[in-house]
Amino acid sequence: MNHKSQTTIFAVLIMAALTGCNGAASTTTNSTGTVPATTGVTISKDGAIVSAGESSAGGAEETETTPDTATNAQDASTLPAPDFTLVDQYGESHTLSDYKGKVVFLNFWATWCPPCRAEMPDIQALYEEQLLKEDAELVILGVAGPHIYGNEGSAEDIAAFLSENGYTYPVVMDTDGSLMRTYGITAFPTTFMITKEGTVAGYLPGSMTRDIMDDIIAQ
Repeated sequence: MNHKSQTTIFAVLIMAALTGCNGAASTTTNSTGTVPATTGVTISKDGAIVSAGESSAGGAEETETTPDTATNAQDASTLPAPDFTLVDQYGESHTLSDYKGKVVFLNFWATWCPPCRAEMPDIQALYEEQLLKEDAELVILGVAGPHIYGNEGSAEDIAAFLSENGYTYPVVMDTDGSLMRTYGITAFPTTFMITKEGTVAGYLPGSMTRDIMDDIIAQ
């Protein structure tokens, strides 16, 4: 699928409710229930890895958008993003609501996830570009779950992984998995875009190329 098709899907991947990401336009069903379709790694509620996609960039399967879907997506775009305060790998605290007035790129990932690792260099490049801007309007935040899904390591292990690979963008530690549950995360990677008004613009499950990142940020 080309990046224009994927970002068109992103425009309608708006949550109907924040109790789970099952209202998306494109879903796939397995024994654990309905989860977003993705080329990433799908996980069950008990943390087991259900399926793993290729490490090449990709996202939700292309589906036909109906008028009802588009209408629901438009209505859902006014939903406030669930607030949180979490600490990153440097010990710095981040509160989502403090970033109102900026667009937030919120990326849920895991160290053991090949599609996550595939897109991280592009996320780092995006972060470094924002650092060079005098008045950057984009905030990059990663979210990792120490000891939560797929036998993830400790917060120290995650911080070491980031340091060893040269990733300096902030990654907050969801130590009890509550943020992942709040956002209904069932696949890695999954990226949410939060508007300047603090509402959920949409989410995209699956690894992204830099072109796709740029397109969804522009949207």
